Amino acid sequence: MRSLIAALLPALLLTGCASTTDVATRYTSDGSFPKQGQLLLVAHTPEGSVRETWELTCRDIFSSDSLTILLSHQELPLWYEGGKQRILHWAQETGVDRILVVELTHLLIDAAEPPQPVNQLNAMNQPPGSLPPTWEVGIGGDLKKADIPEALRQHGAELINAEGNPIWTGVATTHEANNMAVIAKSQCQALRKTLREQGYL
Repeated sequence: MRSLIAALLPALLLTGCASTTDVATRYTSDGSFPKQGQLLLVAHTPEGSVRETWELTCRDIFSSDSLTILLSHQELPLWYEGGKQRILHWAQETGVDRILVVELTHLLIDAAEPPQPVNQLNAMNQPPGSLPPTWEVGIGGDLKKADIPEALRQHGAELINAEGNPIWTGVATTHEANNMAVIAKSQCQALRKTLREQGYL
C-alpha cells in the first residue's frame, strides 16, 4: 500500500498543486460577435518550449464538441518574428475569427532552477546596481526562492477577431504555481470559465 501511495504522490501533487488564477475583465465589446467553431490559442512569448507547453496544456481545457482548438506553435511556428500582423493575416486567410492571446513574457524573468552548491549565492564581485540573486539561503540552510513581485504574476489576455478588434481583454493573475504545465492549466481553466460566463465561448 505504501509503495502505491509513493508512486501516486507526485501525480497527486501536480494535479492538486495549490495554484489559483484570478481573472479580472478589463474590456468587453458592445459589438455583436457570434460564436465561432474555431479558436486559435497564442502564447505570446519568444520561448518556443514555453509556448508549446502552454498551448498543448490549454488545448484540452478549451476543446469541446462545438469548438475546435488550433495552436499557434503548430499553425505558425515562426509567427513571433512577424508579430500580431502575421497572426491576423493567417486568421483571415484560413477563416478563423477567434484568437486568444496570453502574454507570457514575464515567465522568462523567473528563474526555473535553484543554483548549484558550487555557485555563489551572494557574489562579492557583483557590479554596483546589478540585480540581487534570485535565490537565497532560507531557514535550516535550505535554498528558497525569493518572492515574485505581484506584477510578474499578472499576464494580460485578449480575445480578438481576425481584424484585430478586441472582443474581450483581461488580466490573469496566477498564484503559487511554479511549473509551466500547472500555470497553463490554472490560467486556461480560469479564462475558459470567464469567457464562457460572459458568452464568448
